[in-house]
Amino acid sequence: MASADIRKEIPRTFFHILGGLILAGAGFFLPPPLNGYFLAVVFCAACVVEGARLLVPSVNRAARIIVGPFMRPGEERGLTGAIPFTGGVLLAFLLFPRPVALASMVPLIFGDRAALLAGKGFGRIRIGAKTLEGSLACLAASLAVYFFASFFWPAVFGYPLLVLIGASITGTAAEALPRPFDDNLTIPLAVGAFLLLAG
Repeated sequence: MASADIRKEIPRTFFHILGGLILAGAGFFLPPPLNGYFLAVVFCAACVVEGARLLVPSVNRAARIIVGPFMRPGEERGLTGAIPFTGGVLLAFLLFPRPVALASMVPLIFGDRAALLAGKGFGRIRIGAKTLEGSLACLAASLAVYFFASFFWPAVFGYPLLVLIGASITGTAAEALPRPFDDNLTIPLAVGAFLLLAG
């Protein structure tokens, strides 16, 4: 990915991280079952908007005006990652205890974007459709955020070092899975399952 293409990914990266933090925060801080209802509404809204975009050209044109800077060329007339992303967050908070679900968001929110930017920008060694450089960036970003969070919020992220490393490796492996697996779904589910078993 050329530097110009990386610059195009910057707005999408901010949108991805901010949206992920908002959804993760709602899932953790809202009490059950309110958190599940909220995340389900967001998921359903994403499905409705995506369906309307594909079926109604005027809706798609309006969406492209509003969120055009966050869309890739292939998404302008196809599905975006909104449905699997909101669905992955919803499933994590439905299936796992809230602290585990929140911890499973780290590779999804931060590692996934690091993998894309590093892999597309500097990746040379291919691993299927992904790159070794992207996977290493995903691992490093996930570990860095886990270490930072464990220092400032040990009540939620105070796992042993080996568990944090294992969660980062699990998230990296889930991100690297080829299609038809969608990493917006595989990352939180795989990492949540790992943390639940390891914790």
